[in-house]
Amino acid sequence: MNRPLEGPLKGKVAFITGAARGQGRSHAVRLAEEGADIIAIDICRGFGDSPAPPATPEDLAETADMVKNLDRRVVTAEVDVRVTSTR
Repeated sequence: MNRPLEGPLKGKVAFITGAARGQGRSHAVRLAEEGADIIAIDICRGFGDSPAPPATPEDLAETADMVKNLDRRVVTAEVDVRVTSTR
């Protein structure tokens, strides 16, 4: 399902947290469809008392493949962006 590189977001980069699946994946794919290149990050493990099952590195790789299939560039990383300390 390759699409042309043209689109309203051509030349832009979208930074997306929680990109391994669900809403984050949906945003990554949609913005790529509109022409953006993607920086996709996710914690890829469980944390705290979250009732949701954790995303996996394989989930994040699948998101990357979906973006690449749209002829967009993508960079992925397993990152924890939560603030865990206070001042």
